[in-house]
Amino acid sequence: MRNPRYLVPALMLLLGACAGLMTEGQCQIAETEEAPVIFEASFNDGLGDWNQHGEAEFAVDTAGPHSGKACARITVAPGTQLSYQQLNRSFQPVKPGDEFRVTLWIRAEGITESTGAYAALQFLDAGGKRAGIFHSKIGLDVGRAGWEQLVIEGKAPEGAVSGQVDLILHALGTAWFDDVRLEKTGELEPWPDLGAAERQITIHTDTIVNPRFGGVGFHVFHHQFPTSQTVLETVVAKRWREINPSFARLNDRYDWDKAQWDETASHLLRMKRDTGTEVYMTTWGPKDTEEGEERVAYAKQVVDNLEYLVRTKGATNVKYYCVTNELSLGSWGKLGGKLPKFKDYHQCLYDEIQARGLDVKLLATDAAPVQRWHTIEWATKHMDEITGVYGGHDYFNNAPPEDERFYPWFLEKLKWGVGLARAKGKDFILGEFGCKQDGRVVDGQKQDRCVYFETPREPLVALQLADAVIAGLNAGVYSLCNWTFMDFPDYSKTYMNKWGMFRRSGEDYSTRAHYYGYGLLTRFFRGPSTVFKVDCDDPYVRVAAVQHHESDTWSIVVLSRYEGEVPFSVDLVDSGLNADFRKYVYDPADVPFHPFGDMQEPSATVSMREGRLTDRVGTMTLTVYTTAYDNEPPGSVQGVAATRTDDGKMRVQWEAGPATDLCYYRVYRGAGPDVELIVANQIGSTVATHFVDENPDPQAPAYVVVAVDRSGNAGPQR
Repeated sequence: MRNPRYLVPALMLLLGACAGLMTEGQCQIAETEEAPVIFEASFNDGLGDWNQHGEAEFAVDTAGPHSGKACARITVAPGTQLSYQQLNRSFQPVKPGDEFRVTLWIRAEGITESTGAYAALQFLDAGGKRAGIFHSKIGLDVGRAGWEQLVIEGKAPEGAVSGQVDLILHALGTAWFDDVRLEKTGELEPWPDLGAAERQITIHTDTIVNPRFGGVGFHVFHHQFPTSQTVLETVVAKRWREINPSFARLNDRYDWDKAQWDETASHLLRMKRDTGTEVYMTTWGPKDTEEGEERVAYAKQVVDNLEYLVRTKGATNVKYYCVTNELSLGSWGKLGGKLPKFKDYHQCLYDEIQARGLDVKLLATDAAPVQRWHTIEWATKHMDEITGVYGGHDYFNNAPPEDERFYPWFLEKLKWGVGLARAKGKDFILGEFGCKQDGRVVDGQKQDRCVYFETPREPLVALQLADAVIAGLNAGVYSLCNWTFMDFPDYSKTYMNKWGMFRRSGEDYSTRAHYYGYGLLTRFFRGPSTVFKVDCDDPYVRVAAVQHHESDTWSIVVLSRYEGEVPFSVDLVDSGLNADFRKYVYDPADVPFHPFGDMQEPSATVSMREGRLTDRVGTMTLTVYTTAYDNEPPGSVQGVAATRTDDGKMRVQWEAGPATDLCYYRVYRGAGPDVELIVANQIGSTVATHFVDENPDPQAPAYVVVAVDRSGNAGPQR
């Protein structure tokens, strides 16, 4: 038997529109059988087993139930403090991996403020602490037009022993609930253990998943914080150029001054020049306007800003825009309950963009988390004519990084989103994604960060991010952006945002573990490229493959969550390809690290002959195979000279190398003329043709500069 240590259940949350979907590796109750009913509640006999929570009026109402004689009612009066007022009912037993579905009917009147009326399915551990939670559709418009059915589907996570159904009114007003039904729909099905058998991976070159993939990338915000020229050259631009993302999401504010827009343009132009990065922009803190002239004037101001970037400054890589991040307006997600208002904003923007002939597409709805992707479906039905692309976000708060069942769950969620968009002839962008959010307040400071950073589980983050990327590739998303490229600086005592691939705290720009895993995906899964259908006979092994348009090269990613070495063969069907693939490995048990963020070198070269490649990967590893490289190193760096400055530092300068394939330079220091090119002697990496040695040897140190090209080849010593 396989060691069960990593048998962590996936966490199902399927929206009402996809309630019937089954994911790979799950055991649902057979379609010919009726799912076992845990309980049904029509409230004809009162509130019975339902507990009451919070300051509200809880009652049985006989006026206008959905069915039967009565329904439950919650009324929260004006002036009442909101505290997730609810009726809730517990159930047990629950085992990890058990799947449940809740259906109910809801209507509401006079709803104001906050998130409105909705329902939740919780799972609790042996101590009564929440182990996971799944929500129904949420929004101030839920039930406003009359009785509306809500559906929740969820899977019990590791540690769950009981569950709870919550009927919630987190708003002022009144909500009615009726015909609540809880069913057990499935249990965890063990996956086969293939042991030492060779896994069969097939890349179907005749079946295209996505004819134009845009790339794996990041949300970036470093344009809005002051950055010294030295840090830009040795950290920000150097690392961006090396990991080479072809897609990015970037935030703005409508009321920035010209200096900030110019600074933003400089970063956009650097992305365009250095990495050909395509950009999706969205506004933080949009202006709350009245419908009509005021909103039209605001749209004009926003399009003025976009036109300044694209036409005046030349940032033609700005291709997509959304009026706001995650449907926020005044407070987070507020427009989720006011979608006609969201549409009107986009209509005003669309009209202005069209009038100017600006090549920027509008995105809808940018909703987060996956529970709110129903707003994307609404957009496909009500505002498709003004929408150029669809997209949403998700953070994996219910799935730990060890969760091997996360991949099939997320794959189906993305397929659903992509399916909505493609039905309208549009693409789907995953604008933000990340692992579990922290959100605690520690010593008065909110911890907006990944909860696994700076813990022993940090190395596993790269595997879950890779699972998400592979799911995105195989689902057909256009592009996807991890939050974020780098940390926010330490600018507030009450708030931190520390999600980066590397830190930014004082002079600390050190890399986190996932830099060397996710960075392989941004570097080698660039757009434009074609994504092909891939099959693998082992559910513990997930694979994706792309063919790059510009270079006609291939990149293949293999992620194994099997506890043991996995031999496999890859068949590139009907290709007859003969090529040598460089092999790059990320192993969370042996994470690479470089003090200046230089990426790891390939561990081997593996040959494909007549379209067939065979190899083996280690347990719980991420491996990238690519032909997107050349073997020709850059030439020697010329004209290296060092001069001591008035403050005792050493300024090293050299001549620029060929610009076409150059990525960056490594600077080494030694005591004699023959400097050994080892990490211990390296004092920096930079995209500039100069470097300041802050702490030189008091004697006359020797310096060597080596050029590194975009394939990672280092030039000879000079």
